[in-house]
Amino acid sequence: MSLRKQTLSGLIWTFIDTFLVSGLFFVAMIYIARILGPKEFGLIGMISVFIAIGTSLVDSGLSSSIVRTKDADNRDFSTVFYLNLGMSFVVYLVLFLAAPWIADFFSQPILSGVIRLYCFSFIISAFSAVQLAQLNREMQFQKIAKYNVPGTLIGIAVGVILSLYGYGVWSIVWMYLTKQLVQSLILWIFSTWKPTLYFSKEKMKYHYGFGYKLMLSGLLNTVFDNIYNIVIGRYYTVQSVGYFERARTFNLYPVSTLTSIISRVTYPLLAKIQDEKERISKVYKQLLQFSFFITAPLMLGAAAIAAPLFELVLGEQWMPAVTFFQILCLSSIFIPIHSFNLNVLKVFGRSDLFLRLEIYKKLTVVIAIAISLPFGVIGLVWSSVATSFIALLINTYYSQDLINYKTGRQLLDMLPTFLIAGLVAVLMFVLVYKLKSYSLWLQIILPSIVGVLVYFGTSIILKRPSLQFGLELIKPNK
Repeated sequence: MSLRKQTLSGLIWTFIDTFLVSGLFFVAMIYIARILGPKEFGLIGMISVFIAIGTSLVDSGLSSSIVRTKDADNRDFSTVFYLNLGMSFVVYLVLFLAAPWIADFFSQPILSGVIRLYCFSFIISAFSAVQLAQLNREMQFQKIAKYNVPGTLIGIAVGVILSLYGYGVWSIVWMYLTKQLVQSLILWIFSTWKPTLYFSKEKMKYHYGFGYKLMLSGLLNTVFDNIYNIVIGRYYTVQSVGYFERARTFNLYPVSTLTSIISRVTYPLLAKIQDEKERISKVYKQLLQFSFFITAPLMLGAAAIAAPLFELVLGEQWMPAVTFFQILCLSSIFIPIHSFNLNVLKVFGRSDLFLRLEIYKKLTVVIAIAISLPFGVIGLVWSSVATSFIALLINTYYSQDLINYKTGRQLLDMLPTFLIAGLVAVLMFVLVYKLKSYSLWLQIILPSIVGVLVYFGTSIILKRPSLQFGLELIKPNK
């Protein structure tokens, strides 16, 4: 199968998995949010950092190492399986014991039980981490999509039923646990690989040699991705955390989903041609520009229709989250660029640089939070925009020589897309304002249609390279 055909097939099946399967889970969370309200989601937001830290520790970068190892065999798979499983028990025990202190820190006693139950997901997912890494390594995205369907549907059913019966925050916990359990069982049952009684110190050193730097980078990233939840939860109300958590989730879902789709497909793909530097550079540049061509208008357009969208989807009780969402849209448009530049380092095995630049970026976050804290929650949210742009400069600085794509050139290539998307977003915002006396549906649909037509119409007239690349990508082979 050609490189283009592999890419297209992977994109299609990853799209199905992410938008149609995971999208159902996202929609279910919206429905549950209407039932429960900001406080319950604020509680989940408070512990999100500990869940994410545990996930990073359990995986320890080993899945990425499996994907990039060309000659991986059963010795590699079995060794990584037992490493993941051992780490999952250790991490669960630590968080189980720390749960009461975490609950005291936030002055929310219920968090102790929530953490102890929620974190059991580490052990569940560890049983199928290698099987999932193998499917990603072999680019079997069709199977991944199919295997995710039952767990998603059953998890949604459990979550919705429990929320309707008044189980509050526990309905969210059980929905996630059920989803994880069913998905792990299916991966275990249908995978052709099963662990053997084999453990190699040599393989452990090899995979940890690559993976631990990614793990440390992941830990830094995880802590600082969730640091706003911690700061807001410590100094402001649980409802404020709930507003921020839902705004951030809504904000990240479209852009991180699209980025995940492309990254998940291109990482194993580029890893296969890692010795062909010129070929990687060409493909990478095209994919980076194409992803920004999609995400920039998507996020700026979403900011324009945020008010009627939140009122329609979540209800009046969630309207304070609109301002958070609109500000966060400005920072999230760079997420694909961050992801692709970091993938370059992984493909070329530079996990040392990966860790170094994560440290630099997190120092900027600490400084930004310290400066913005006196300005309240809104000040904190605005600081995330500044740190996102600084992170862009740091990421591109470290990857630019590997792919011969300088920071300045990347910014110049993105500028036309940003300007067109910005003008379209302003037009959409004006339309929303003019239509505010009409139905919420009209306030959302009409500006969105006009925005899409103007954006793609302008791109066609100006013959934007990213649009041409997208059309070439989906064009059938002759």
